[in-house]
Amino acid sequence: MKKWNITKETPQPPGGRITRDTNGELNGELIDRAKSLVRLPAPPKLTIEELQAQHRKLNAVGLTSIRYPGAAAEQYRLLKEMERRGLLTMRVSQLLRFGADSAEAMRRAIASTGLRPDDGDEWIRIGGMKLGVDGGFEGGWMREPYAEPWGEHGTFRGVNTMKQAAFTDVVKELNREGWRVATHAVGDAAIDEVLAAYEAANAEQSIRGKRWSVEHGFIPQADQFPRLKALDLVISAQDHLYLAGPSLVNYWGAARAGRATPVREYVERGFVVAGGTDSAVVPYPPLWVIYHFVTRDTISGGVMGADQKITRKEALQIETINNAYLTLEENIKGSIEAGKLADLVVLPEDILTCPEKHIEQMQVALTMVGGKIVYERRPVQERERGF
Repeated sequence: MKKWNITKETPQPPGGRITRDTNGELNGELIDRAKSLVRLPAPPKLTIEELQAQHRKLNAVGLTSIRYPGAAAEQYRLLKEMERRGLLTMRVSQLLRFGADSAEAMRRAIASTGLRPDDGDEWIRIGGMKLGVDGGFEGGWMREPYAEPWGEHGTFRGVNTMKQAAFTDVVKELNREGWRVATHAVGDAAIDEVLAAYEAANAEQSIRGKRWSVEHGFIPQADQFPRLKALDLVISAQDHLYLAGPSLVNYWGAARAGRATPVREYVERGFVVAGGTDSAVVPYPPLWVIYHFVTRDTISGGVMGADQKITRKEALQIETINNAYLTLEENIKGSIEAGKLADLVVLPEDILTCPEKHIEQMQVALTMVGGKIVYERRPVQERERGF
């Protein structure tokens, strides 16, 4: 704070927060756009070698396809070059993200890339546009204040990173140009904003059946479910609670935290839920997602929201065919059927019948993408020698 001259007098930036403790003193926490007050060195330029290393780690935990929820056009071009060289071991759906704060800025950003909706093929494809209207754990925009002391005596409800009018204009513009939209919305107030914009776009040109999504949807309310359903939205859900349960209790109180990501309610109301991890916010193993959705167990906070448990079969569908549905690829992958891509994962135990804790602990035996083994825990030569 001293290095960057951030003091108690520094104004709160729009869409961000400089947090204080119960005595009104700065506590070192910068939320969302307040982080821009710290000018860190630019990260190293992304390379094909780094993407290969990343994909090898993901293959090793049983991933054959991933969805990058918001990245630059430059990354898409690197991935296309990897495909050209035969280096891809992972199928990729990439959402673009520009940070444009107006319809005109979005038009210019898209035009500068030369990319179109659904560019690509079964290996690497543009999956739509990523937007965001609120923060994360510490900044999700809520109808009701945060728990104290984070609520600052009933005045803090999270951060709204993009205001309604501008957000709606951008969403309508993207819809006119044929782009699918996926919007980060953690809190119930954020979901309100997303619904208002999506409804405005839908009134001009239907978005039903186009697999638009709400990313995260931690805290939906009863009055929002019919509106979400009317737009035929997909819920992109992750296992944040598995990692951050105690932190969410601190920020939001036990009741809201325990209901975070109410997968059972989403499923019972007929939504397609597509599961993921939000890596690197949450660790990337998909088996941990299945374990958490089935048990609602967390790493350090015990079971939270037990009424939101789902069955193993439901969790398996959420992690496989439902993700393929989200990316409009359920006819070519997401299940083991004749005529579909040979993307397979071999596990050491039956995930539908093994002890629950084994789901979390088991290690993938083999991962195959396009009929090619891209990860094997025990190479064939070792097995043949009896090791």
